[in-house]
Amino acid sequence: MKIFFRISMVVMSVLFFLPSAKAADSSWYVGLKAGQMMVDLDGLDDATNGGVLVGYSFGDFAIEAEYTTTLSEGDVTILGVPGEWDINTFAVYGVYRSSGNIYFKGKVGFLNEDVSINVNAFGTPISAAGSDSSASLGVGVGWRIPDSNSLELEYTIVEEDIDFLSLGYNYHF
Repeated sequence: MKIFFRISMVVMSVLFFLPSAKAADSSWYVGLKAGQMMVDLDGLDDATNGGVLVGYSFGDFAIEAEYTTTLSEGDVTILGVPGEWDINTFAVYGVYRSSGNIYFKGKVGFLNEDVSINVNAFGTPISAAGSDSSASLGVGVGWRIPDSNSLELEYTIVEEDIDFLSLGYNYHF
């Protein structure tokens, strides 16, 4: 039921914005980003993630699809046993960017995350993994660089205990 609701919300959002997209100038863009997955749980240290995104803008609004994966695993200690953790995310966002060369960015959407933890207890590897989907939102600032480029510094809430602070580059065509 949760999946059906989320898919319905994404489809309705696309349909809601589609008439505006036809009426206004539109453009596609692709981007790269990297940053820290900041975790607020005892025994876990931050991981470093990198990602790609594709977006379609119409005026000040856009729809973005984003995928991130772990570039450098975070350290974890469970009951004194060291290990590593990683996270992969896929999200779809509705995005607002203010006008001007320096701009504000706000986004809200749905995110799916896959988290895995690996420890080596007494020579025996132990792994745990989980997946969750929920609403996600973020804010940021950006700089429109001439020749269809932009840089963005962004803070995204992945879930209650994980946030993503990233720096990204977008190319608009």
